Amino acid sequence: MRVSPRSGAAVPAWRILLPAGLAELALLAALGWWPAAQTGWVRALLFGAAFIAYVVAAMRIRDALGGRALIWGTAVALRLVFLPLDPSLSGEAYRHLWDGHVQVEGFNPFGRAPVDEDLAGLRTPWFGLIPDAGSPTSYPPLAQLAFFAIALAGGALFQAKLLWIGLDLGTGWVLGRIAFHTGRSRRLTQLLWLWSPLLVIEVAWSGQMAPLALFPLCLVVLLARAPVGAGVAAGLSSLAAPIVLAALPALIRRMGRRFLVGFVAAAAVLVLPYLLPGPRFTWDMFRISHDTPFLEGLFALLHSAVPGVVAPRWIALVVILAVSAWATVRRLRPERALLWVLGAALLVTPVLRPWFTLWILPFAALRVSRPWLLFTALVFLAYAAPAGSADQGAPPLPSWIHVTVWLPFLAFLAYEAHRSRSSDVPLPLSPEG
Repeated sequence: MRVSPRSGAAVPAWRILLPAGLAELALLAALGWWPAAQTGWVRALLFGAAFIAYVVAAMRIRDALGGRALIWGTAVALRLVFLPLDPSLSGEAYRHLWDGHVQVEGFNPFGRAPVDEDLAGLRTPWFGLIPDAGSPTSYPPLAQLAFFAIALAGGALFQAKLLWIGLDLGTGWVLGRIAFHTGRSRRLTQLLWLWSPLLVIEVAWSGQMAPLALFPLCLVVLLARAPVGAGVAAGLSSLAAPIVLAALPALIRRMGRRFLVGFVAAAAVLVLPYLLPGPRFTWDMFRISHDTPFLEGLFALLHSAVPGVVAPRWIALVVILAVSAWATVRRLRPERALLWVLGAALLVTPVLRPWFTLWILPFAALRVSRPWLLFTALVFLAYAAPAGSADQGAPPLPSWIHVTVWLPFLAFLAYEAHRSRSSDVPLPLSPEG
């Protein structure tokens, strides 16, 4: 998507940002604090209205002067609203706390499930809130080290949220630097990231750890001219979100052997403490997902065309690797390669938790990708289902949610692809850069 400044006199940014920011803040606060908002439709309507306020601010910010401090101040306020709240949309944060808890007690989280009897003495008051408690953890080494650090600091949900919010805000700063160096609007890029309703809810309310992977992933783009540093950042990111490994060939092709050295060094240091379980560790990190399909998109077509449980998942993996190979041959810039590879993964994954879409958000913000930004709103409808949760074990979603999430997004994505032109970096969005 290309946007150019509009003609006419510019207005002070606060006239745009203040009403839009207050509206989004009030709507999201109601979503978290108002008891009636726990009903599916009320929840969806409040979120949709907050997303409209977000879109209005993004559409009009290019007409305004200044406003960067207000963007950041509103971003912090949005997160503080949810900081005291316990998660109600997902219990993944309690799995994070459990993994750190057992490490402090001397156990390797890759070797035992929370329900194992030899861990019975470690059970906490929130033990019953841990999702998928019958399986050992699948969170990779960098995540485990972060969980361990949280446990050492006290093991409170509040502390975990503070860490993720700090990385979330740090990601916004990195995106601003990328926008500056590529001639794009820092204000628009940072607003699209920092004010994202889905990001605020998943990180500040649900305590999702996505910023742990996204902060170093954005550093990969920022440090593209420093290959060793970019490689270290890619190694860190891939050991918080292994899907990043699919983009590794394209990144190596673009940045060379020094990038690979940095990647291998970082990965080796992080993996070493968790090698004790041996083959089980490797299986847990790189297995094809065995979870029950959830909010699947194009994977539903694969599953209907190819019978079985495993075969369509292998085909989905081949599709992702084919996109990665194309990005490698084309020597795409890191930002564009990551957008393509991560986008392909979201399209064909058998399991799409709403917070998975945060993987694409930094690159959607940088490139102002309207279809992907819309997708971050549509996936919230998964929480409008009667179960109100997207964790492993949640019941299948109604068909109308699948149609409402995927059909508008795919149609918009096809339309944008048809009208777009090939370019590694979009034209500048505003003169303030």
